[in-house]
Amino acid sequence: MVAVVYLLDNIPFKNYNVLVSDSSGIFDKTKFKEGIKKDWSDEHGFDVDLQNRFKDSRTISISCFVYAKSLKEAIEKYNTFLNEIDKKGSKRISVIVDSLRMECQVFRDNSAETNLIYNDSDAVATFTLNLIENFPVKRILQSKSKTTTITISSNKVMVINWGDGVEQYTSSSIQNYSHTYLNDNIYYPIIMGDLDTITQFQTNADILWSKF
Repeated sequence: MVAVVYLLDNIPFKNYNVLVSDSSGIFDKTKFKEGIKKDWSDEHGFDVDLQNRFKDSRTISISCFVYAKSLKEAIEKYNTFLNEIDKKGSKRISVIVDSLRMECQVFRDNSAETNLIYNDSDAVATFTLNLIENFPVKRILQSKSKTTTITISSNKVMVINWGDGVEQYTSSSIQNYSHTYLNDNIYYPIIMGDLDTITQFQTNADILWSKF
């Protein structure tokens, strides 16, 4: 069986004593928002604008569990992990399956209900992590350079998440963007938005996913 690794802001879930039993939505193609529709009572079916189709947000669910020696320890581990996710700003969830890697910029919206199983000697806390990826259409890069450069032209605003917690919005009047990292590492920048409107794109990073 191939091992699946889950990271929260590039830190393995296991470092928080959290293990994963299952997940869904990470590789799903999201549904479309409802387009402009015209319906006539004296005509069959309906007419809908299929030339302007836009994706809805992506919902991701990750089933987690925590082992501990006591009920108090289980709750503390669970609470520490959730508090990290709930810090201000979006969080990066990375999923690595063999040589395949997916990056998602998410936040927690719904409650995380916990089921506790315990006795005198040990305890298990199970919970489902419900996350929202509000920008579901993305281009994912892999940068091995100290400074990542991106040239992008579009008449629409894009969001660039540089992979180290720094995020910025593009402008139609500016094409060149760069970001220098504090540490030497491999980073995974994401460009989010209406990628079909991009007319020029260049980068010194590798492209992992051109459009997902």
